[in-house]
Amino acid sequence: MGVLFETLYDVLFQPRAAMRQIAAEKKVGQALIVVLLSSIIPIWAVYFGLKTAGMHHAFGIIGILQIVGSLAVWVMGAALWHIIAELLNGKGTAVGLLSALGFAHLPRVFIVPLWVIAALLPAGAQALFMGITGVAIAGWVLYLDLAALQETYEISAVKAVLVIMAPPLVIFAAVLAIMVFMGTALLKLPGV
Repeated sequence: MGVLFETLYDVLFQPRAAMRQIAAEKKVGQALIVVLLSSIIPIWAVYFGLKTAGMHHAFGIIGILQIVGSLAVWVMGAALWHIIAELLNGKGTAVGLLSALGFAHLPRVFIVPLWVIAALLPAGAQALFMGITGVAIAGWVLYLDLAALQETYEISAVKAVLVIMAPPLVIFAAVLAIMVFMGTALLKLPGV
């Protein structure tokens, strides 16, 4: 367990070197623990919030879907980004990326203490503080995702950004093409 804590420390304070080592050693088991904890801890906090509000009965399915969804996004994201990184001449492995991306979830555990602080703030400042901290955590996770890609595949920052942006850009292009196709098809209908 001490090795896991050392790796977590390195992810927090030496992220690039940590991601390189995690990918090289393919620490999938430890990465799974991090992904599960980074899903369960925020869900646990939500449960106690709902319990206080008397709405905890609706929590079970939401919690299960959150955990299963986090695991699915982790595995499918690693698989998709692996393919794209290889197309850009990356030299890493899918298992290495899966391991590094698992550790990139770590900042999500800090949502709980930050939202506890938000609960102590005046009502007008709570939403703003929660929004700012949510964006900061998301940015931190994105930075770790980029570091994981760069260090796993030995690619530049620009290529790492391209790997991350490729799936949403393809989806956007497909939706745009469908809309253009449907628009031109509607224009050719008789009586339009």
